[in-house]
Amino acid sequence: MDEQKLASEGLDHLKALVSFDTSNPPGNELPAARYLEKVLRAEGFDPVVIESAPQRGNVVARLSGDGTEQPLLLMSHLDVVPVDAERWDFPPFAAQENDGYLYGRGTLDMKQMTAMSLMALLTLKRKKIPLKRDVIFAAVADEEAGGKYGAGYMVEHHPDLIQAEYALSELGGFMMDVRGKHFYTVQVAERGLAWCRVKFQGDAGHGSIPDPQSAISKMVRALQRLEKKGLPHRCTDVVRDFVEVISHGQKTRVRATLKALLKPMTSRMAMGRLEEEQARFFNALLHSTATATVIHAGEEPNVIPSQAEVVLDGRVLPGQSWEEFEADLKKVLGKEAEIELIRWMDPLVYSADTPLFDVIRRVVVDREPVAQVVPYLLTAYTDAKHLDKLGIVTYGFSPMKNDPQEKITKLIHGHNERIGIQAFSWGQEVLAEVVERFCSVSSASGVVDSLMDELLDSPPIVQSKDKTNPDGLAAGNFSGEQEDI
Repeated sequence: MDEQKLASEGLDHLKALVSFDTSNPPGNELPAARYLEKVLRAEGFDPVVIESAPQRGNVVARLSGDGTEQPLLLMSHLDVVPVDAERWDFPPFAAQENDGYLYGRGTLDMKQMTAMSLMALLTLKRKKIPLKRDVIFAAVADEEAGGKYGAGYMVEHHPDLIQAEYALSELGGFMMDVRGKHFYTVQVAERGLAWCRVKFQGDAGHGSIPDPQSAISKMVRALQRLEKKGLPHRCTDVVRDFVEVISHGQKTRVRATLKALLKPMTSRMAMGRLEEEQARFFNALLHSTATATVIHAGEEPNVIPSQAEVVLDGRVLPGQSWEEFEADLKKVLGKEAEIELIRWMDPLVYSADTPLFDVIRRVVVDREPVAQVVPYLLTAYTDAKHLDKLGIVTYGFSPMKNDPQEKITKLIHGHNERIGIQAFSWGQEVLAEVVERFCSVSSASGVVDSLMDELLDSPPIVQSKDKTNPDGLAAGNFSGEQEDI
């Protein structure tokens, strides 16, 4: 097939998807789902549109294989976060091209994956590739608000439509630069969610006489301790693997700095050698975190309130329970802090020792021989939280050959969100090839046979062994001008 024509077709679909304002709240994903339904039906598919609530649309389509192996799910979400349009250079839903980029909300998070997944499915069907496993396309609602009307709804009410052995979704696949060496990430883990409300009590009084034991004063001091001290250092297997790969082959000082990050006694000193964005990234990889997001206290300007409360966005490293996280938080906030859990979602870890990870690695290295593929912990959460309930091993892999100097984490959810057009086209080709190699009958042999030969010339990847399963995000440029890294 003409790759240039396919790239143009995929870009057209991305533009169309971006043009739907699916800001969540309220979402309104149904028109975008109907658009995909029309495209799929025109190609001979029999898509299903599920309206989980008024105007909350989810669309699923399936390309059948011979059933010898379980399905692969291509999962993306249609909703996006709200925008402050006045702070954009281009209208956020106009899907406008400029200087080699496509601008628009959702170009990185994550309508690009919807368009790439759609093209992978269409290409397989047009090429009439014999498949050993079904390929399921699913574009869902509501991920940005937790997935109640999207992946969560599908798992609870329509699991048969999306049940699979593996899934590919967000937020890996981008390229990182570490002192001139290129790495492509595959998200194999993500932190858990622990939204909590923390209350502080004190005596009411007149605002003209300051009270250092007021509820607000107690809350302020507690938040200052949290910001200064943080939560305990914890090095998980997946982060150790990540550092092992990116430090391999680096200069001695760079390698020493990276490995020093993994040790509690030297981590803080090592972070001081990084630029600010790098330090924030590694801090979130090596610590559970709690960020103040909402504060309530008082009604009148001349009355000291008897209660103050703050909502914390807690993010929890793999291997840590709510009880352990709460205990760590209590130690920092102090005995007077009353902590109430609002919402909990488990952290996840999947092994990178799978045939799917092998295929991803081979496809990327075939196209980028000097690059390496690295397992990656996402600091945020995705719809993998819901898919895990069905036992689906979910990797974040929405590939793109981005400019490693570009601050991807600043663009996701930020102003002027954009994707390089060539980066998108490269990603579309890579995803289609991964799906074809992994799912086609002809790919059944040879995937693992040459893996050991490749590993002889590559740094070792120590596979993460644990998987927590009881039921943005950060990365980018690592080529700063600091002395050590």
